[in-house]
Amino acid sequence: MAPGRHTAPESLRGRLAGLAGPLAARLRAAYPRWGDGLRPRGGAVPESPATRVGAARARRRRRRTVLVAAALTASVVALAYSARPPAAPQRRPTTPAAAPTESTPRPTAAPPTVVPATGQPVLPGGPLLTVDQQVVPAAVSLTLLGTRDWRHWGGAGADSVQRKQRGTGEIQDPGGPRLEHNAGVSGLTWTDGTPTAREEGTRAGVFQRGAGKSFALAVVGSGDLRTVRLFVGVFSAGARLDVSLSGGGDPAVREVALARGDRFQQYVIHFRAPRDQRLLIRWRALTVTGGQNDGVSLEAITVS
Repeated sequence: MAPGRHTAPESLRGRLAGLAGPLAARLRAAYPRWGDGLRPRGGAVPESPATRVGAARARRRRRRTVLVAAALTASVVALAYSARPPAAPQRRPTTPAAAPTESTPRPTAAPPTVVPATGQPVLPGGPLLTVDQQVVPAAVSLTLLGTRDWRHWGGAGADSVQRKQRGTGEIQDPGGPRLEHNAGVSGLTWTDGTPTAREEGTRAGVFQRGAGKSFALAVVGSGDLRTVRLFVGVFSAGARLDVSLSGGGDPAVREVALARGDRFQQYVIHFRAPRDQRLLIRWRALTVTGGQNDGVSLEAITVS
């Protein structure tokens, strides 16, 4: 049978071993002892000079033979080692790729309820009443805030009142004795007023002197959600705002501590009441510091 195309590594190692084996056996048979004391099996070495020279030459030949044999053995071992087939590389276990998963969408929060500026109802329901205090801006447009109705007091005498042209008439004011002032911190403007059609920025208002004096207003309900903005002040006094619905329910109360100086407030009131009910507002001086004009003031009110 014809030899195969490839030679197995074991046949090469066998041949090398066959070469090194007989040589090593011959050396062991001829020289049972190694080193300088090596001698042949024939007996003692003669002590004559010629014999000593021959023995020295024999020792040199034996050393050369030993060195050649050692070199040959090392070569055989090196060839045998290099003839081994390379070890197959170890394969690292592979982790199967995770199957793609569909991401679950996170639930989104419901958008916050926004009270429309027009006062239209957000949700139908029963009576509702909330009150918040906000910073008084440097300029206030009664036309923009009072889309349904607005009023302003003072500017042309203590009894003067400005109204929104073609307003709904929801704002009710029973009147009473008042004094005029021009100490407001906001410039009040409008473009749809009567009897004054336009105002570029007045700081006028009305006030009441002394502890216990008050202003009383009302806004007629319509069944829809309404936003009322009340602009009031205190002159070196402590005051209290009482807000309630004429049909009953819990009132809302806000107080201003007694302190010297003029301070002005903006109260934002959200309410819903049936058509036969009203929002009742009372702004009252609790205490005063004792000055001649200490008390509470009223500037404007808007409804949207």
